[in-house]
Amino acid sequence: MATLELDSITKTFQDGDDEIVAVDDISMSIDDGEFLVVVGPSGCGKSTTLRMIAGLETITSGTISLGDRVINDVASQDRDIAMVFQSYALYPHMTVRQNMSFGLEESTDLPDDEIGRMVSETADLLDIPSLLDRKPSDLSGGQQQRVALGRAIVRDPEVFLMDEPLSNLDAKLRAQMRTELQRLQDDLGVTTVYVTH
Repeated sequence: MATLELDSITKTFQDGDDEIVAVDDISMSIDDGEFLVVVGPSGCGKSTTLRMIAGLETITSGTISLGDRVINDVASQDRDIAMVFQSYALYPHMTVRQNMSFGLEESTDLPDDEIGRMVSETADLLDIPSLLDRKPSDLSGGQQQRVALGRAIVRDPEVFLMDEPLSNLDAKLRAQMRTELQRLQDDLGVTTVYVTH
C-alpha cells in the first residue's frame, strides 16, 4: 500500500481564448490505508482531481506521488490505481465472473486458475458468489455496484478512487452501501479517495 501526495495540482482547460481553471492549486496527503472523503458541489473539480490521480486527465502543473514515486507521466494502466465510477461501466455481454476477471486477464500474466481464485475470494468478500454466472442486466443496482467494486478490489491496487459510486442508488441502499464500503476499507486497508456531493 502507499501514501498518495498531491502537491500544488492545477488543471486548466482552454475555451477559445479563455482559460478555465478546473482545479486550482490543491495539495493534500492521503496516508497509507486512509479513507478520505472529498465533498463538494457539482463542477468544483472533485472528479477532475480523481481523473488526474488515475492518469485519465493530464495535470497542468504540480506533482502527484504514490509512495516515493512521482506518477505525473506514468500511464494510467501502470499506476496501480483502481477507479470505481458513478456509472458502473460493466460489460453487458459478460458474466459477473468475466467482468471481474477481465482486467487481470488483460493486464497480467497470471494463470487462469489464479485469476479464478482471486475472483472467487473477492466475490466471497462482497457476498456475491451466487451472482458470478449472471449478466449485469440480471442484477439490481446494488448488485451491479458490488460487481463494480469487486472488479476494482480483485486487482489489489495500492489506491482506490471512487467517483460518486453510490449516487445511482436509492437512499436506503446508499446508506447500506456506505456501511459496506467502510467495512471493506477497514478489512482491506487500501488507501481510498471517495468523492461525493
